[in-house]
Amino acid sequence: MVDLCHGEKGEINAVANLGLMIKNFRPFEVVHHLPGRLRLHIPLLEGLPSDWLIYKPDLLEIIKLWEGIVDIELSVISGRALICYDSDLTNQAQILQWLRTLALMFYGVYMDAPFESKQQIAPFLKKMVSKSRHLLQQKRRVRKVA
Repeated sequence: MVDLCHGEKGEINAVANLGLMIKNFRPFEVVHHLPGRLRLHIPLLEGLPSDWLIYKPDLLEIIKLWEGIVDIELSVISGRALICYDSDLTNQAQILQWLRTLALMFYGVYMDAPFESKQQIAPFLKKMVSKSRHLLQQKRRVRKVA
């Protein structure tokens, strides 16, 4: 018998595990939504030390790569984010999917090379900007072909 997470010989089925991880992965939750405004609670942001705020511009740049996101406000005190977007270009579901994709991508890249010091964070974020741009270019090419 074959279950969702293991193949016939007991080997781990990476695709099934990834699917389960994505299904259960909740790095944030929607607090409130109106067309054009999306407020999220992001537990990871809560109580983030102020010395980590130097990375905020890079993080915002990555998130804003999604077409239609106009502005983002992050609060490390409340762990909340307000995303303002053009509802003619995108919607809540697309933004949430983009954020989940980014979170999984960040996690995957980090797991391949965990930080040993804070000096590795800035290059990591630059790499993430590049990977995010590349991912969006691929998605746009697929849309043009379809």
